Amino acid sequence: MPDRNLQIAKFIGATPSMAYCDVCRLVFRTRQEFLIDADKAKRQLQSDFEKHECKPEEGAVNEALNHIR
Repeated sequence: MPDRNLQIAKFIGATPSMAYCDVCRLVFRTRQEFLIDADKAKRQLQSDFEKHECKPEEGAVNEALNHIR
């Protein structure tokens, strides 16, 4: 499986509010109680990302590889 990365997609001020896996496109949202603390929000998103089982969409890996070439 290719390396996967967490991509931050939206911020509320300096706090990340939404992110996604760059391989399977699974979206992660910051829990309401962490929206006032950017560090806790980042840790929560990273933790959720690390726990998820990556199941790439059909063709997503090849599309990503073609984009790199």
